[in-house]
Amino acid sequence: MNNSTKIIIVGSLLGSLGIAGLAKAISANQSQLPVAVIPQHHSSTQMIINKDKDVKVDENREKPDAANDADTEVNDDKVPTSLSQVGEYGESVYDMAKANDWTKATANLTSLENTAKNLNTEIKGENKTELAQLNSKIAALKGAVIAKNRISAMRDANQVTLIAANITKEFEPKVPVEVTLLDYYGRELEIWLITGNTSQLKTTASQMRRTWNTVRPSILARGGTTQVQKFDGLVASVEVAKSSKDYAPLATLVLDEVDNLEKVFK
Repeated sequence: MNNSTKIIIVGSLLGSLGIAGLAKAISANQSQLPVAVIPQHHSSTQMIINKDKDVKVDENREKPDAANDADTEVNDDKVPTSLSQVGEYGESVYDMAKANDWTKATANLTSLENTAKNLNTEIKGENKTELAQLNSKIAALKGAVIAKNRISAMRDANQVTLIAANITKEFEPKVPVEVTLLDYYGRELEIWLITGNTSQLKTTASQMRRTWNTVRPSILARGGTTQVQKFDGLVASVEVAKSSKDYAPLATLVLDEVDNLEKVFK
């Protein structure tokens, strides 16, 4: 269509419809244009199945290596950097052992060992005893990783996060130590449900309840009402769980919700 023809058509429309009518005509014509729909891609949940116990452990939570994990941790100037990194590397070794990714587990273990060496000069006083415990646990973890012993590596790595959390107490971190302990208990649930140890699952549930009751008021004080309501329900569900299969989905939910608890303190 040439320009003169377009002018004639527009003029005719103006004459018969007026300005308002022309606008409506254009709008109606545009509404019939095709709209592009962009599909959303969701990664499928990957599961590891323990052949003996037939218990599934959700691995969709696998976190990136601690060295590249910049957005999940709360920056805290009061806590020595090396101490924070020890906890993060311990958690990363746990995740990689759970996934049977021994290459990444070994890489994170090396970073953990190197970072832990700095604590001997950064941490002083009564924590020397806990530092000795930490070094001993890292040595045990190294043996488990070398042997590719999945359960032992997960347990030792989780103990590293526990010791690091206990050392953190004196520095009054932004995120209360109790929140970090809830993360630790979530991983303990995963460990014991894989092994089918119902007694330890019950013990962990009781420890989680006591810890949650301690930290709950401070989360409410910071406006975390929604987070508290969700975690209240989770803790109650963990307490009444009876079998490993009952605990399996709860362990994943606990770990996910602890991430949300941490965000309250950012």
